[in-house]
Amino acid sequence: VFLSGNIQQTAEQLYQSGIYKEEIEGELDKAIEVYERILKDFPENQAVAAKALYHIGLCYEKLGNQEARKAYQRLIEEYPAQKDEVALARERLAGLLKTVEAVSHKPTFRKIQIPTEIWHGRLSPDGKKISLTSRSQKLSIMPLHGKLGADFPGESVELNTENVRVEGTHHAWSGDGRWIAFNSDVPDEEQGRNKEPFTMPIYIVSSEGGKPKKILENYRDYRILNYNISLSPQGKTLAFSSVDWEANVQHIYTIPVEGGEARRLVETQAREPVFSPDGKNIAYVEDKNLGRAGGGLWVVSAQGGAPELVADAKMASFPIWSPDGTMIAFVDHEDKDAKIHFVPLEKNGETSGETKVSFDVPEGIEYIELAGWAPDNIIGAVFSKKTEFALYTVSAEGGRATMISPGGYPVQPRFSPDGKRIYHFNNAKEGSGAWHDLGIAFVPVEGGKVTTLPLDSSKKIAVPAYGGGNRVSPDGKEIVFAGKSNEESAERFHIWTLPVEGGTPEELTASPAQYTDGYPCWSPDGEAVAFVRHIVPPDWDDAKNYFESGDKGETNIYIVNSSGGEPKLLTNESDHVAPCPIAWSPDGTMIAFFSSKFEDYNRNGALKVISPQGGESRIIGEVQGVQVNKELAWSPDSRRIAFNGPPRYMGIQIMSIENGDLVDVTTGLVDTSVYHLDWSPDGKKLVFAGYKGGGRE
Repeated sequence: VFLSGNIQQTAEQLYQSGIYKEEIEGELDKAIEVYERILKDFPENQAVAAKALYHIGLCYEKLGNQEARKAYQRLIEEYPAQKDEVALARERLAGLLKTVEAVSHKPTFRKIQIPTEIWHGRLSPDGKKISLTSRSQKLSIMPLHGKLGADFPGESVELNTENVRVEGTHHAWSGDGRWIAFNSDVPDEEQGRNKEPFTMPIYIVSSEGGKPKKILENYRDYRILNYNISLSPQGKTLAFSSVDWEANVQHIYTIPVEGGEARRLVETQAREPVFSPDGKNIAYVEDKNLGRAGGGLWVVSAQGGAPELVADAKMASFPIWSPDGTMIAFVDHEDKDAKIHFVPLEKNGETSGETKVSFDVPEGIEYIELAGWAPDNIIGAVFSKKTEFALYTVSAEGGRATMISPGGYPVQPRFSPDGKRIYHFNNAKEGSGAWHDLGIAFVPVEGGKVTTLPLDSSKKIAVPAYGGGNRVSPDGKEIVFAGKSNEESAERFHIWTLPVEGGTPEELTASPAQYTDGYPCWSPDGEAVAFVRHIVPPDWDDAKNYFESGDKGETNIYIVNSSGGEPKLLTNESDHVAPCPIAWSPDGTMIAFFSSKFEDYNRNGALKVISPQGGESRIIGEVQGVQVNKELAWSPDSRRIAFNGPPRYMGIQIMSIENGDLVDVTTGLVDTSVYHLDWSPDGKKLVFAGYKGGGRE
């Protein structure tokens, strides 16, 4: 039996312990546990109990939890004699009610300050943890709230998967939080990336870590949306989508994690299956082209049967269920403005007849990936910031870059021979392009208004965001570029020429079946055009990216007379020409190109030169990150070549033709990645396209 004075001291000691955990350690959940113990063990000590209840409300407020209002209301009703605490509770409660009224039941967005790179994230079913993947091919788990408050996560702990690689696209928790399913991949040395179809396994592992269990080998094509998977509430069944390589279709399936046959759920093409909280139903989205095009949101019994359309969308994606199973949230990638949509359902998964509700997201958001719905109506989402594009010039010796054209989507900038204009591809309301509505445009070299060139042609010609060439002839009269007319049934580009002030384009090459032409450049005398001819797989269609399949077929450099005629092959298989930009040296003696062996998935390679008359190519030096947006430009004296670095590289490098020495060109831009560039005719400036943003939060 404790004496009265000792009871008072013990309650106060607990209270001080709670204060320490709340304000010093930032352990809000543990602080709440301490305060609740005071209420349970010392209800007669009203002074300390009232203070504890008030701090319970404060902790819940910091966590963004609506339980804060309940705590303040309880304090007001049960401890009226504690006037100071009651007054504080009334003040806090009034502020919370005012906030609720102001937002009119719209969601409150809170950014979790994660300082490391994010590829994909999921909220744990109880809403207390975040699981993340990144470039490291590891899976990490961290508390949603750390010691610094509600906006900061706790310490990240790497989940032990016993060296099984975690592919960064998607993973899923079981409803009870005990299991995590994840996509894996196969090391390049075990399965070459140039083999089709290559399968990737799906594993399940304890959320505490341990030896993962392989569920199946799966083929999903290239689209990231195809990788979304789901686990049943107790983790006994996996739902996934799989692509039939032969039939070129995609369906959703379930399979027992302990072994058994995969079961197709619906006959229509579908992807992104998600179990309902009770495991009885599965939501999924319609698939029309292996993840490249979609449709509405559907629900079907987990045992199969007749599906029901619950939301008519153009390209639904990332569906998630509310914890009680009465609502599904999703995004529609066809929305011009980023929104999150909510559809009310009945308990059986059928539509409730209520209207779909949509909410805007914070400004500056371009892409949404819903990442789970936890109790207290907490929804996790990974947002991608909008990407901002611009054209810049900088001294060839390095220095501070000057912006000459902000906004739009400027790509592939080229100096005119007199150095007065920068020709490039850019957004155009009435432009010629289909990709980002790109048209051929120019801007004065000192900056100013962007002018789009008119294309007078019955063939609506699409120009690509990369691979277009867009180079001005030495006499300044014509532009050579790669484009695709609306008469093409396949994604094949030809080489065209256009007067520099616009007009009627003329076709210079007509690539044979299964080939596409791109990256054209002029000879210094204007008598010839060199370009890259790349094989196109026979199953290509209009939705696939230009030159996407760089590791699927041969790529070579050809030369054609600027007046037309049959192109002549310049390189051969041993040159390993990468489907990337090429450039003719100003002195006419060399054509520079990037070389990469496709077995190297990191796309490291070399900068090479070859004589326009043919012969053996010569390696100038090694380069990193050989990919479609890596461009090169000659110095006017033909002694150096400038190129941008690997993706997300913040600068420009210049390589000596004589010995391969590299020099970095500084731009002064700390948050802007460089892509596409050119060297001015007088050798004093470089022009480049740059972008910032686009990171995930």
